[in-house]
Amino acid sequence: MKKIGVTGDKAIEELNRLQLEFTSSGLWPILIGDDEELERIEGGLEDSSESPNEILAASTAINAEKWFADRTSQDPELYQCEDGDWPDVDPGEIGIVTHLSISGSKPKKKVSIALLAIDNSFESFAHLNWGGWNDCPFPQDHCAIHRYWKAKYGSEVVSITGDIVQCVVSNPPRDREAAMLLAREQYRYCYDIVDQGTGTIAALAASLINASTWYFWWD
Repeated sequence: MKKIGVTGDKAIEELNRLQLEFTSSGLWPILIGDDEELERIEGGLEDSSESPNEILAASTAINAEKWFADRTSQDPELYQCEDGDWPDVDPGEIGIVTHLSISGSKPKKKVSIALLAIDNSFESFAHLNWGGWNDCPFPQDHCAIHRYWKAKYGSEVVSITGDIVQCVVSNPPRDREAAMLLAREQYRYCYDIVDQGTGTIAALAASLINASTWYFWWD
């Protein structure tokens, strides 16, 4: 895995620059985080039993919408979260945070950016062999779901740490109905963002309207 190091305060600027160069370089940048996060990513690569091409091939057989439905039917009690009431106050979006300290108060001294020779950002999960622990989906599932979201919402995976995924989004939902549909999908993909985050699906949906970034985290 090719990578570069950069100070946290320059990470977003460098990430944006590398994204702009992608069409000529063929290398998609993924913000990984500090050395501890890099070690976790590299550990996942060492445990890989399948090649990136094998993972990507498996992902093409997965229908994302069916995956969301199957996820619910396999453990209906787990996915019984009520929609909740629409919040009175706009919760806003988190933004890209993986270059910041846990408190979010200041940039980390150093972070790594992986440079992956891929055609689409969702292929990052295959090349990093990322997922398949606890209730985090398997690499091929991530690829299929983010391929679907890219086509529908113009999302691009820009950061993967040991337990966080973040995306930038060019075509987010613009109304409550569309946002609720996406929020229900995101809850089935990563229920921690509701159960340990927004508290309700409606609150998550409110944060997704016109949002330029998405945040996912697995315990």
